Amino acid sequence: MRAHQTPEKRAGSRRGWTLFELVVVILLVAVGILIATVSVYRGKAAADELACQDNMRAIHSALGIYFTKNHRNYPADQAAFEAFLQDRAYFTEELRCPRDATRSLHYQYSRSATNPGPEGITITCPVAGSGHGSL
Repeated sequence: MRAHQTPEKRAGSRRGWTLFELVVVILLVAVGILIATVSVYRGKAAADELACQDNMRAIHSALGIYFTKNHRNYPADQAAFEAFLQDRAYFTEELRCPRDATRSLHYQYSRSATNPGPEGITITCPVAGSGHGSL
């Protein structure tokens, strides 16, 4: 004698997902994508900051060579500093902050009147609010 089968058994043992299960899965995937996006954005911001600081270090090092070649003098003002930045004897390309979308801002240069040596030179990131600081 054959046992009585329920409608579920007759249709097969395959069961579909409920709406609640689908919503939970979609939410979990969305949270995973959000976490990955935030991580990538933070990584990009950290890489931009590192590149900007590296540019400022390179400029500071090249100023040491400039100082030696120019009879122990540093650039007198921002205009002379910008001319120095464009000199291909020191740099293969003009250094810019990665956050400078327009590629029109120059690193800012200042010299201390009381400290004429390399410690008295400050190079500052030109992008307002970048948080890259100065060297």
